[in-house]
Amino acid sequence: VSTQSTGISSVEDSLHQLREALRSKDGPMKVATTRFAVRAKRPNVEQTRDYVHGGLLSEINDISGSQEALKQQIASAEETLHRLLKNKERLEQDIAIKKKSIQIDEQQCLRLRKTLSWRGFRPAGM
Repeated sequence: VSTQSTGISSVEDSLHQLREALRSKDGPMKVATTRFAVRAKRPNVEQTRDYVHGGLLSEINDISGSQEALKQQIASAEETLHRLLKNKERLEQDIAIKKKSIQIDEQQCLRLRKTLSWRGFRPAGM
C-alpha cells in the first residue's frame, strides 16, 4: 500500500507539472496568433506569404502540437492515477478482509482448537 501511495503522489506531482506546462503555452500561443492576425489585417499591404508569414504559421503549429502532446500526456497520467487509486483501494479491501479473517481465526477458531484433544488423532492411512 505504501508503494501505491508513493506512486500516486508521484503521478499527482507529474500531473501538476504537466498542467503547469500546458498553461505556460497559453501566453506564447496568444502572442503568436495575435501577431498573425494583426499581420493579416495590415492596411494597404498585399497578403504575402513571405518568410515571416511562414515563421508565424510554424510557430503556431509548433505550439499547438506541443499543447496536444501535453494534453495526451495529461490524459495518460490521469488514467495511470485512476488505475493506481483503484489498485490501492483493492489492496486496502484485501488487507481489511485478511485482518478480519485473522481476527475470526484467533478469536473463534483458536479457542475451539484448544479444547480439542489431539492425543487419539491418527491421520487417515496410518
